Amino acid sequence: MATKAKARKPMGGGFPELGVTGLKRSGGRILEEWVPELTGPRGMKVYREMQDNSPAVGGCMGAIEMLCRQVGWTVEPPPKAGQEELRQTEVLRTSLDDMSFSWSDTLSEILSMLGFGFAPIEIVYKERRGDVNDPARRSRFSDGLVGWRKLAIRSQETVQEWDLDENGGIRGFVQSAAPDYRRRPVPIEKVLLFRPKIAKNNPEGRSILRSAYRSYYYWKRILEIEGIGIERDLAGMPVMGIPGACFLADATTEQKATLAAAKDIVTSLRRDELEGAVIPLEYHPGTSNKMYDLSLLTTGGRRQFDTSAIIAQRHREIVTSMIYDLLIMGEPNTLQYKGSKMPEFFATSLGAWLDSITDVLNTHGVPRLYRLNGWSTERIARIKHGEVQVPDLAALGDFITKLVGVKALFPDGLDAHLRRVANLPAREEPAPKDDEERDAAAVPAPEEDTAGAEEA
Repeated sequence: MATKAKARKPMGGGFPELGVTGLKRSGGRILEEWVPELTGPRGMKVYREMQDNSPAVGGCMGAIEMLCRQVGWTVEPPPKAGQEELRQTEVLRTSLDDMSFSWSDTLSEILSMLGFGFAPIEIVYKERRGDVNDPARRSRFSDGLVGWRKLAIRSQETVQEWDLDENGGIRGFVQSAAPDYRRRPVPIEKVLLFRPKIAKNNPEGRSILRSAYRSYYYWKRILEIEGIGIERDLAGMPVMGIPGACFLADATTEQKATLAAAKDIVTSLRRDELEGAVIPLEYHPGTSNKMYDLSLLTTGGRRQFDTSAIIAQRHREIVTSMIYDLLIMGEPNTLQYKGSKMPEFFATSLGAWLDSITDVLNTHGVPRLYRLNGWSTERIARIKHGEVQVPDLAALGDFITKLVGVKALFPDGLDAHLRRVANLPAREEPAPKDDEERDAAAVPAPEEDTAGAEEA
């Protein structure tokens, strides 16, 4: 005879968390990064420099953002939604379109998580009170419900420290920003934290530029060296001769000033509209040797290293670490995409990042909005993104034809989906009939008197 299993009681009257994430941290600072230059606000400045100064990084980030901003976004109700759930879905949809910034611009701010590793977005709410002067209540709707006023970025460079519990859970962060640079604690209940990759629940995530940092480091310095080398090859290296007494340890004040002036001349001499130098024309007593002389020492031939090839290699390494399948195709020195379709690997990567964005919105953002409006969160509407890559319509059509042929596909919703995939306008619904048309359609047509016809 089967015995009924006893319910297991929780340990200590609850469900305690025994382990920790193992995230290295101290005093609110995350210490996972082993390169000091990439830690905390200092590291955020480095990532910003990479995005602003590197053509390879800037081009990749621009391509990613533009492709993601072209994706369509929808709000879908829960399965078999009732009238009240459909109304809630419409409120969520209009909240996305009723913010201070457009959803496309908001998405651009969220995508900054790729370059910095994380994007803290503060949720700012409002009462929907129609066209009023108060920005905390201004809305295109006057239903009195709570909507999103804006999803506002909090600059990654201003995050000074994180508030974590003993198990590594995120409770919020402290911000210090212009113009007053005062400490502003922001609790996690007000924040949507977007991250392209999560390891040990690190609130700072991991930038997609992290693997490109070393290549960028060398690219930057070799580029500077090449610029200086080109200038020196064109202008020549300034060489100035002055009396030897100026170099002695017991040189007079005037001699030390002469040495300092000579150093300033040779280090600031440039081939521009201000080029030139004025030096005293003096000779050693009893000789024709000049006491002061200025000349340009030029290179005798080609340098040993091809710096242009080295810089190009660093560029390729940067692009490789970010979006290899998109920009590097064909010849080793070619930075371009050849083809009519987006590479599948790259499209999958973009789709995964967009999935992470929708997960955060649907897991944290939407339920909070529901609670503020007093709605149940058991069945909520969900924000969804469209396809990143336009599929091959010929292959898709052949696939659907085969499925329909074996009766494995039913037409319910298929027309709308295919029109959306092919970027075609939605089917126009027939105009609703008025009362007289509906009554006329409901009355059956009179049957013909076939018996009378036969007698005739």
